[in-house]
Amino acid sequence: MTRRANQRAGLQTAHLPPRLRLLFWDYDFTKLRWPGGRGVLLRDELRTRRATMLRQGLWVLVVAAVCLANAPARAAGEGPVTGTLTGNVLAAGDNRVMILSPEGKIVWEHKTDLTHDAWMLPNGNVLFADGSSVTEVTPDKKVVFQYKAKVAKGGGTYACQRLENGNTFIGENSTGRVLEVDKDGKVVFEMPVTPAKEGEHHNMRMARKLKNGNYLVCHSGARTVKEYTPKGDVVLELKVNLPGVVAFAAIRTPKDTTIVAALQKIIEYDSKGAIIWEFAATDIPGVKIRNITGIQLLPDGNIAAGCYSAYDKGEGTGLFEITRDKKLVWRFADPKTANTMMAIQKLDKDGKPLPGECLR
Repeated sequence: MTRRANQRAGLQTAHLPPRLRLLFWDYDFTKLRWPGGRGVLLRDELRTRRATMLRQGLWVLVVAAVCLANAPARAAGEGPVTGTLTGNVLAAGDNRVMILSPEGKIVWEHKTDLTHDAWMLPNGNVLFADGSSVTEVTPDKKVVFQYKAKVAKGGGTYACQRLENGNTFIGENSTGRVLEVDKDGKVVFEMPVTPAKEGEHHNMRMARKLKNGNYLVCHSGARTVKEYTPKGDVVLELKVNLPGVVAFAAIRTPKDTTIVAALQKIIEYDSKGAIIWEFAATDIPGVKIRNITGIQLLPDGNIAAGCYSAYDKGEGTGLFEITRDKKLVWRFADPKTANTMMAIQKLDKDGKPLPGECLR
């Protein structure tokens, strides 16, 4: 058919390969041609055209079959996870906490506010801090513990930790306090930390109670990590001297060093505050990483991390793991699952916490 005839006949050819579209454009089937007005139908011409169209159509089908046969097969395991992820992962993704399979599929999820911190507990429950509250839920999503901040302005509760005595440690950003709360939600310990102003958004991010009884607090806006005694004395202060970053998370390691996540970098300090190791978001060629937030020190020394606002124009990394020599072990990249994945905890293949102390 001619293009105009195609439109009159309602035949849509835009979806066809160019060669097939040409076949239809070459002939107008809505009326037979009467060359020179002689009134004689050229049947031979019609037969010739039909034969030519058949040969050309068969040729297109053969080429298509060859292309399909030689197309590269989809790689096994291809999906949002690249590299080697051997177990499940607990992650905070936008307004939910979730468990991801080694292939990156969501196998469990629970709706929350914007979650900054999340733990898989030994009993199989999930403890999380989402600004509005610190909440513990069972696998069937029953709430068995909850503490709500009295002041919500600026973001109430961003950090949480289940202690060995069964109490729950809480970093309350909105009031600039660290708390210990019993199983009934009663505050049994509280201590103000500085700098902090009620209702400010960046008083603190991650905070942890250490084995020595002290408290490690990330003063995000001040770009400082401080270790406090229970009396409030500061025994260590680490400055993150990078422009445009926040001190988001900190881990005290068994070697008495401190690993800090600060968006652009992960930095390790010795016990006196000197930098002894660092990883920059640009250290892995060809992999876009931005806004490193939650971190976990794994038993083999590797570091797993999550990222805030992880993608730019669809490119980025939500979760990843690196070795101490800055090699990528695996990464999760799928903006459709979540744009922000601040908290991370690697689990075993059965979805349970890894053996030993969970350092995150």
